[in-house]
Amino acid sequence: MKILILDTSPIRRGAQVFAADLGVRWREMGNDVRKAYMYEGERNAKRVPLFSEDRVMPFSPHSFFEKFPTVQPGLLRQLRKMVNEFQPDVLLLNGSRTLKYGAFLKRSDKTDFVMISRIIDNPEYWNPKSIIKSYYKNWVIPALDGAVGVSEASLAAMKRHYGFTKPTGVIHRCFDERKFIDAPVKIAARKQLGLEEEDEIILFLGSFSAQKRPDRFLEIVHHLSKSRPRLKALMVGDGELFPGYQKQLEEHPSIRHFGYQIDVSPFLAAADILVLTSDTEGLPGVVLEAAYFGVPTVSALVGGIEECLQDGESGFLVYEDHINQFCEKIDHLFEYPEKRKLMGTRAKEIVSKKFVLQRASEQFIDFFTTVIKKSRQ
Repeated sequence: MKILILDTSPIRRGAQVFAADLGVRWREMGNDVRKAYMYEGERNAKRVPLFSEDRVMPFSPHSFFEKFPTVQPGLLRQLRKMVNEFQPDVLLLNGSRTLKYGAFLKRSDKTDFVMISRIIDNPEYWNPKSIIKSYYKNWVIPALDGAVGVSEASLAAMKRHYGFTKPTGVIHRCFDERKFIDAPVKIAARKQLGLEEEDEIILFLGSFSAQKRPDRFLEIVHHLSKSRPRLKALMVGDGELFPGYQKQLEEHPSIRHFGYQIDVSPFLAAADILVLTSDTEGLPGVVLEAAYFGVPTVSALVGGIEECLQDGESGFLVYEDHINQFCEKIDHLFEYPEKRKLMGTRAKEIVSKKFVLQRASEQFIDFFTTVIKKSRQ
């Protein structure tokens, strides 16, 4: 099968890493896979691995044409050229602006490919305005031949928001466990990071962006540090909001900021608890990765989190936006370390059984095959 993955930029983010991991597995399964990235992204940012056949288009997401007529003509021409040369069986859209470019490709040419979108988050959060919603509901989304949600919650939100009725499926976000094959054990990881064995470590792993709510995490740290002198809060990531937090991070004695890291295994291995403070998620891959290391999560009730975290079994959910609730759950896990370890063990069991990249790769191929057959009837 010939698969073209259309993505925004090759910058290493959760959705981009997962799509790249899928591409590698599909290649190993004997498929012909290529990736096309619409925008260069920041030149100094870390990138996903690229093969010689992959293309990074020399365009910026900040062009005026992105607002009117909503696509850049030059970018659309280059994408069309790549599609015509490769002749894919499947065009897989990896969320965000890839949907509108995919719609133009699908509608402007006689095409034999099926076009399928990954639903990586909640469109009700990202496209609430009536004009944008109408544009997507009436012109962009109908061009799709199918959609795959990273969670039941994401897919349900997409159907509800756009009234989508074509073939759909849920294939959970996974991660490539092979990248952790050389990960350090907890004691070694703490030594590597300059932490003590007795430290109580909570972890924020994600971008400094509005939806990830680093401000909420910092407020949690502020409250906890008053009563937990051994608390160490690790923040791993960067992003557009980081400059506004930099001074606060540098001055707080309990916080260690490490910036963006390609290899996050030392931080996951060193942590006692992962804290997820996001306002929106599809299915948070960081929760799966933490579980792989036997680290339970305390998370806001958001997106598909209930599909990967069993409340009271593999972590805790916070049902209301109350900092005190986060602190109470974290305090409880530090006060009862055996319970914390049992939760971490249960979390790892769940991930090992339900979130397997090879299985997800095969499920995608099965879904592609079904949609292709349906399109040719």
